Amino acid sequence: MNHTIPIFPLKLVVYPDSKYPLHIFEERYKVLLQKCLKENSGFGIVASIDKRISDVGVYVKVTEILKTYLNGELDIVVQGLERFLITSTSLHTDGYYVADVEKYDDENIIIDQKLSQDLQTEFEAIVELANYKLEDGFWNNLKTSDLKSYKIAEKSGLTYEQQQELLILKNENERLNYLINYFLSIKDKVNDAESVKRIIMNDGYLN
Repeated sequence: MNHTIPIFPLKLVVYPDSKYPLHIFEERYKVLLQKCLKENSGFGIVASIDKRISDVGVYVKVTEILKTYLNGELDIVVQGLERFLITSTSLHTDGYYVADVEKYDDENIIIDQKLSQDLQTEFEAIVELANYKLEDGFWNNLKTSDLKSYKIAEKSGLTYEQQQELLILKNENERLNYLINYFLSIKDKVNDAESVKRIIMNDGYLN
């Protein structure tokens, strides 16, 4: 990916392979979405933190249109495809921003399977502590996922800033370690199952 794409700054982090519902209501983004649907193309979602957009985002495509409103607003589901690095931005004549981007790939490393298993163990302990049942679809997707850090991060209750920190990390072992340390830290701070349940449920990702 070395080209120009439309971008959508949001208070949201989407991971590769994640699915997320969006309500499109601003006129400029209604125009953008209609163009993407017509051309079967996608756009970039980038986190907006402290009134500036992040350099690393995720290219997404619409996988489902849930509802079309008479005023042109849309309820859609997007799926993350791959990360990108923004090299420059400019304003499109239709009012949204476009960015020159390049691929932002992981480093070529061997994934530490022990780290992967340790993370799943810590995550399952948190879920059990919350006495919360995640849908079978989540566990099935986790089992088949090559990068388990992203899938577990969807249900981890990370803050917005922590989600972006995780997205920027350049290899899976770093992300696995990041989440293990995070789960160990919240176990010490959480006093009851209801608190943990709120952490796990505090997301909008779809299984």
